[in-house]
Amino acid sequence: MTSDTDRTAAKTTDAPAAHDWTDIQARWQAERDAATARRKAERTALLAALRGLGVEEVEIAYDGYGDAGNIGEVTAVPAGIGLGGLEERLGDFAWSTAYDLHPGFENNDGGEGVVTWDIGQDRITVDHANFYSERSEYLHEDVE
Repeated sequence: MTSDTDRTAAKTTDAPAAHDWTDIQARWQAERDAATARRKAERTALLAALRGLGVEEVEIAYDGYGDAGNIGEVTAVPAGIGLGGLEERLGDFAWSTAYDLHPGFENNDGGEGVVTWDIGQDRITVDHANFYSERSEYLHEDVE
């Protein structure tokens, strides 16, 4: 049989450790900085590869809802240029770019957008939309 002293001891040893929020925020920032550095390196590599293929622009569609997301069509301009293995990398790059601007957009009602990359100017535009449910309430009292 367990005594009250044993139960109390178990509760104190099983208690979660206090959080050091400064440390947690520092780790989050370090993770974000590392992700930004990876994205910049990938941008540089993709830019060189796309210029080498003669690509002038790429458009990457994405969407997400209900805790999942997808990369849609990846389109290169001029048409007819085969992207090969770059298509998946472009999708990952577009997703991380959009996600950095709108973290969590794939949750609940979700969101969608298009990442357009002007290769000649090395300019990226993200056209993004968040979806949400709305509610209107009405109260009618003493209606006859």
